[in-house]
Amino acid sequence: MSGFVEGVRKVNPARAFYLLLLVAGVILYLVWSIIYNAWFDIGLYTVVILMVGFGLVGYLLYRIAPEGGKK
Repeated sequence: MSGFVEGVRKVNPARAFYLLLLVAGVILYLVWSIIYNAWFDIGLYTVVILMVGFGLVGYLLYRIAPEGGKK
C-alpha cells in the first residue's frame, strides 16, 4: 500500500487550472463553431485566444522549477 502512495504525484492546483483553461478554450472553439457554423467569428477568436494564451503561458510557467527547488 505504501508503494502506491509514494508513486502518486502531487498535483499543483494552479497548473491544473491553466491546463483546464487551455483545453476549455479549444473545446469552446470547436463546439461553438460546429453548433453555429461560425468558423470565422472575431468575437469567438477574442475569447478563445485569451483562454488558450493564458492557459498555455500559465501551464508553461508552472513547469519551471523555482531556484533551488524541485519540480
